[in-house]
Amino acid sequence: MLRLKRKELKKLPDSFKVDCININIVPFKAGIEELFRKLTDALVETLQESIERDAENVRSFIKKGLEKLSKNPKSVEEIELMNKHAMEIGVEKGSIVKIFQGCELKNKMIK
Repeated sequence: MLRLKRKELKKLPDSFKVDCININIVPFKAGIEELFRKLTDALVETLQESIERDAENVRSFIKKGLEKLSKNPKSVEEIELMNKHAMEIGVEKGSIVKIFQGCELKNKMIK
């Protein structure tokens, strides 16, 4: 949407003639362009921060999962516990996949 508005802004003439007076709107256009640039920068920064938070959640999930499942069970109780952990990870995986897909979408929006 910002790209479309920038194109519309560029299509505007640099001056208007009102009766016998020429009005230069180049400073106005430059000001609006600066506002568009600041808004774009703010949106990109917000998306990057959001991606970082979501990526940290994904990394944390993976780290915890590896910690729980990397142990070698030595008894039936430990096998049952690992199976329980695997089931818990499987349940959480759906929400983590959605977070990861959101990161990918946000990353495409930045580019």
